[in-house]
Order: sequence, then C-alpha cells, then structure tokens
Amino acid sequence: MKKTALWIIIMLFIVCLIGSACGGETSFETEQLEAKTTTIVQHLLDGDYEAASSYFAPELTQQLPVESLQAGWEQMVGPSGNYIGQESLSSNIEGNRCTVAALLRFANNGILVSITYDSKEQVIGMWTNYQIIDGPADDASYTEIDITVAGDPELPLRGKLTLPKEVDNPPVVILVQGSGSSDMNETIYSNAPFRDIAWGLAEQGIASIRYDKRYYTYPDKAVELNNAVTIDDEVLSDVYAAIDLAKTDGRVDGERIFVLGHSLGGMLTPAIAAKHPELAGVISMAGTLRPLYEVSYDQTIETVQSLRPTLSEQELAILDAQLAQIEADMEVLRDLPTNPTLDADTTLLGIPAIYWYSLEQYEGEKYLEQISMPMLILQGEADFQIYADVDYPLWQEKLADRDNVVFHLYPGLNHLMMPTQNKRDVSEYQVKSNVDQQVIDDIAAFVKNN
Repeated sequence: MKKTALWIIIMLFIVCLIGSACGGETSFETEQLEAKTTTIVQHLLDGDYEAASSYFAPELTQQLPVESLQAGWEQMVGPSGNYIGQESLSSNIEGNRCTVAALLRFANNGILVSITYDSKEQVIGMWTNYQIIDGPADDASYTEIDITVAGDPELPLRGKLTLPKEVDNPPVVILVQGSGSSDMNETIYSNAPFRDIAWGLAEQGIASIRYDKRYYTYPDKAVELNNAVTIDDEVLSDVYAAIDLAKTDGRVDGERIFVLGHSLGGMLTPAIAAKHPELAGVISMAGTLRPLYEVSYDQTIETVQSLRPTLSEQELAILDAQLAQIEADMEVLRDLPTNPTLDADTTLLGIPAIYWYSLEQYEGEKYLEQISMPMLILQGEADFQIYADVDYPLWQEKLADRDNVVFHLYPGLNHLMMPTQNKRDVSEYQVKSNVDQQVIDDIAAFVKNN
C-alpha cells in the first residue's frame, strides 16, 4: 500500500541514524571511507540496491530494506535528469562516527548524499537532500559572499550574503525555511525558491541572508537529541543568530533588517517579531496562524481521500486503523495547552511531544498583540499545503484593524510561489520553475516602503 505522508511540506528521502552511544575518538581511514562512499553511490546510480545495502549495519538493513532504499532513491533522482558526475567529497569525524558527504551533479539539480559510518566502518545512517550547485552569472548586478550563521557555536551553518553591486548599506532580508531538512536555497527537485528571491531582491537593490538549516547540515545531531528536539533547536536560535549577524555586518543597513519566513518559517514570524522588536518588518510567505498539527491533519485527510478509490479492502482496513490513531493523537494535541505533563517519550503524529510543546509556545496568534511593526502576508491561491480559503482569511481577520499590514493573494501560484502544475501532492514541484516575479516585486516594494 502506498503510505500516506503526514509531513508533506517537504518530501525528502531521509533515513534516521542508528548509532551506538558516542565514546572516545575512533581512528578512521577517511580516504578508505570516501572510496567506500563513492562505491555505494555508484551502486545506487547503477540500480544495484542489493550491493548498496550490503554495506549497511544489520539494524539499518532492518529499518531500510532494499525495496524502501530503491523507492526512496528513485523518487529522489527521477526528476533530477541525467547524472553528470560527482562534484565534491568531504568527511567529518565526531566521536565514534564518520560522515562522508558526496555532492552529485545531475542535469536539473544536485543531490547531496551523506553516509555515516560506525567504528566498524558499517553504514549506520544515510540522508539524501537536493542541493543547487550553480551560482550567479559573472555579469550579474549582485554578488554572493560566503558567511557562517551559528545559533550554536559548535554547529556552524553555511550561508550566503547576497549583495547588490554599487549599493551602499542596502536593507537586508533574512530568509527562514519551512519544515524539513532544507538547504539555504530551500531546494526541492530542481526548484530553489530562496535563491530566486535572494537574486531577485538583489536586482532591486536589496541584500539578503540565507543559510542551511541546522539538521540539514547535522542530521545526526537530531538523532542524538532523540526526543529532545525543539523548534528553538531546529529554527529559532539560528534565526536570532542571523539577525545579530545582520546588525553587525557593515555591508548592510543594520537598522533595516527584515525577516521573511516561508511555510513553517512564515508561521513563526509573529514570534520572531515579538522577540526582536527592532526589526523593520516581517514577511509571512505561505504561513499560517493555525497550529501546525491542524495543517498537517488537513493535508493527511486530503491525501487519504485521494487514495481511497485506489485501495483494496485490506489496504482500506489498514488505512482506517492509521486514521483512528491520528484522530486519537489529534485529541491530545488539541488539548495540549491544558495538558503540560505529557511524558517526553510520548509521540503524537509521529513527532515527540516536546517538539509539539515548543511549537505551541510559539503559535503566531499569541504574539500578534505584542507587535506593531509592518507585516507583509503572501499566499498562493493554488497552495495545497497552506490553504487560501482558510489560512489567508485568518490573517486578514486577525490583522484587520492595522494600517501597516499588506496582503497579497496570487492566482495560480503554489506553495513555492511558482506557477501551479495543478497537482495536489509533491509532484507539483517536479517541474523546474521560478518564484513569480510579481511576488519578488511585492517583497521589494514592502522593504523599500519601510
């Protein structure tokens, strides 16, 4: 049976790390592990999934059978086009683990394959993510500078400061991604919405900061934390670090800092604004004031309804049992504010309770009365993840009495603010496209007017 996806904001093939407790440093032959990684990747490219999985530790083989490995890999590379070659190979040792990252270039985009080995040099974890490889043209009216963002000094993140040429101290927009493991471009298949926005704003004299998400760069750290990951760890502490960086970087105007959040990032913009009243404004792009579990629930129900006509009686029975568990979890989640004593190990909708508690703390509506700065609300009418007929009107209702809030609803645009392909699942994003120019123009106008 085709599995329904609760979190369909970003659909990436991610395999959780299976690891023994970290002990002291282990001596790794990194050249040997890099060669092994190249071999495993080649097996995947050749479609020899049995050979690739032969390097897995027994626990990973059990968690990721050959059939699942094949399905995940083919879903990942299918829209990527022809394989061109390996761009880079790097390794990182932490305790008794070594992670090797191979960046592969395909015709439509790059794919980063990260493989973690234990002290016996067995594969105990694998992650794959999309990554855009190219950069701005030599004659572009802007330049990109490598920066580091680090909400945790021990977990520095790769970032880009995009600067318009011949503009002194431009205003700067900090870009905050949605759910899931995401690079600085928010790459999905061959689309890179944050790169589009950064370059588009630079062409209009506006700087931007974007950076990889923490658990994109350090996927094993989320597993080490086990059930203790919070939204502060995943998103907010790095956002605050980026704001501090913008304040002190003399290449941008430290008094005209804006934060643009997309999807989950858009949901968090009221809390970010409340925590940083010195910001010049915030932008919610495909964000919501509803709790994330309500959005996820709606997405799940829509997916289930679309699947029902294709399922056998046995599959329907399994699906209905899963739905019953989802409904039970939703009852607990909807009572979360009055039930602060859930065990840390409790899992609801597949997510540890501590994460849901942290999200509940930062729900946007709680912060609206605390903020008075300008806001820009952007929504695609064809968005199947954040609804134009539910989430967008809620922003309008809650902010109706403010004269410094601008709303834009875009016909025909999807969750990425790109032209819709009229799909209601992640295949919507498989066609290469770009963020609509009107969206970039409206963001630029908001920044310039504030």
